[in-house]
Amino acid sequence: MRFAVVKLGGHLIFSDLEMDVSYVNSLIEELHITAKDFDGLAVVTGGGGIARHYIAWGKALGFHEAPLDTVGILVSRVNAAFLWAAFHKVLPPNIPSTLGEAIELIRVWKVIFVGGLQPAQSTTTVAALLAEALNAEQLVIATDVDGVYSEDPKKNPAAKKFEKVKIEDLERMFSKGVEAGGYKLFDPLTLAVIKRSRIPTQVITGRPPSNVRRALNGESIGTIVLSS
Repeated sequence: MRFAVVKLGGHLIFSDLEMDVSYVNSLIEELHITAKDFDGLAVVTGGGGIARHYIAWGKALGFHEAPLDTVGILVSRVNAAFLWAAFHKVLPPNIPSTLGEAIELIRVWKVIFVGGLQPAQSTTTVAALLAEALNAEQLVIATDVDGVYSEDPKKNPAAKKFEKVKIEDLERMFSKGVEAGGYKLFDPLTLAVIKRSRIPTQVITGRPPSNVRRALNGESIGTIVLSS
């Protein structure tokens, strides 16, 4: 069976606290087209600006990392439930809280939407773990930049973009730990999962949303992660 997983950065859906309804509508259309080519498609969404605001408010109130993470997870699941309803036009069942639940749902619904699962684990890690569990053909990581760069291109316009990058190079680049709401493009656990399972992974910009379909159709856009 053919499965694919898309990690959708929450910042693609939101501009700060405002949802980009036009983007979401176009994305749903693209997913309907793409889903026809797979037996199952899982979309894992982040918390976006709303989650980061909640986390900032929690920090101001003296929250520790665990409750901050939990708040971020709950927000990401709300985002997943919203996208589920937009795609299927019905109220979603319980958004998966474990990999097992996600696997059960994808066999019934074919297209599912997932948020965070547990504290200290990024939604990018969730996407990698789900891709591994499904033995997915592809993991597409859709962000607000057009691939992997040598440095943060938002901070350094001279940063070099990689057309292809080895997993070992990414491990060196993203070797630091993570904190609630502070996840970068990759974290060490995500890279460990991709490396051990040799998941075909591609990092793209999610704008326009047709890029998601193009990547799932096998087009070489963004950055290809060489995991073997």
